[in-house]
Amino acid sequence: MSKKKKKKYYLIIKGHKSGLYTTWFGTNGAAEQVQGYADAVYKGFYTKEESIKWLGKFKTETLRKYAPNLLDLVKELPNSKSIVDNKNLLEKGKLLVYTDGGATPNPGPGGYGVVIRNKEKRKELSGGFRLTTNNRMEILACIKGLESLTEKSNVVLFSDSQYVVNAIEKGWAKNWRAKNWKAPKGELRRNHDLWKKLLSAYEKHDVEFRWVKGHAGNMDNERCDQLASQMAKRKKLPIDEGYEIPRQTTQMLL
Repeated sequence: MSKKKKKKYYLIIKGHKSGLYTTWFGTNGAAEQVQGYADAVYKGFYTKEESIKWLGKFKTETLRKYAPNLLDLVKELPNSKSIVDNKNLLEKGKLLVYTDGGATPNPGPGGYGVVIRNKEKRKELSGGFRLTTNNRMEILACIKGLESLTEKSNVVLFSDSQYVVNAIEKGWAKNWRAKNWKAPKGELRRNHDLWKKLLSAYEKHDVEFRWVKGHAGNMDNERCDQLASQMAKRKKLPIDEGYEIPRQTTQMLL
């Protein structure tokens, strides 16, 4: 009979005394900190790395309130640098807009997700279509995020799509617009309907686009991905007219 592996780390967010413990029972063990505490929040792990990753799921505000002694552990997260950078951006009055989108299969049912944050508030947006593409949902997520802003804002927009980030930051989209959205062979450039909307929304604010690696532990980016996936799986999704109608017209001409 194989010996059962034991958990060696216990992370307590809410308890008599928060902290990372290496024993459950005994003096100063984790059990003492949660027993008799009505709404204790804690979990056991096999490795320290697993416990720190779980810690990363909690908002900084929550840790400051219930477990300020654990804030130093956040620095050990793989994305700790981005957490610090984002905190600095918020302190400077920047508005952070996280975006993601996709379709499964591609083309296929798709969705987008947006998380918007400032120092005080956090807002989520999402939507989906019955037939669309990855790139269209990546662009649309940016559009929806910027269009939701009711006044001119100083924005840092994060996307895991290099296609989107480069098109804005390297001036590709403005160049496409200057050429009336015509590709080298004279055909209309793909997704021109969305690029028009994105540039219009972008030029109403002071926006910096930044690329963020997808599925790399960034909580807001992961949440956008989750929102997009959830929307893509819904039934009776609307039509992405900018994708389906031109596509149907082309097929008729053929």
